[in-house]
Amino acid sequence: MADENLPEGAAAEEDRAPDAEGAADAASAAAPTADAGAETPAAASEGAASVNASVAPQAPTAAEGVPDAGAAKRREMTGMVLSNKADKTIAVRIDRRVKHPVYGKIVRRSSKLAAHDERNECREGDVVTIVETRPISKTKSWRLGRIVERAGA
Repeated sequence: MADENLPEGAAAEEDRAPDAEGAADAASAAAPTADAGAETPAAASEGAASVNASVAPQAPTAAEGVPDAGAAKRREMTGMVLSNKADKTIAVRIDRRVKHPVYGKIVRRSSKLAAHDERNECREGDVVTIVETRPISKTKSWRLGRIVERAGA
């Protein structure tokens, strides 16, 4: 920091006592003043609160691709009624075709589901659409959506 042309004593004085101009620069760098346009921490937090209050985050709407909770798409399956002997319950066979994992042949698979039929309107052999719903009993998590085709006559 000291010039080589200055005697050693002059360099030591310069290190010990900075001039008034250098002291003012150090003070302004350490603590910002109101002239510099810096806000106090309280003012900064008030400003941030006012900005956040004016631009409040909003939940996405249905137009943005998020469906309403009440309008959730439920799974639907179509199958044939196997039994309507139980009160307000029908047994529906759901047939599907899948490719065999080893041989590649298309094979038929079926599942038997219990569905809730509130008005006991289904008969054996009807083709119905069932809709997934909350669990109604131990085995019933489906309800009758609509009757697609009546059996026989």
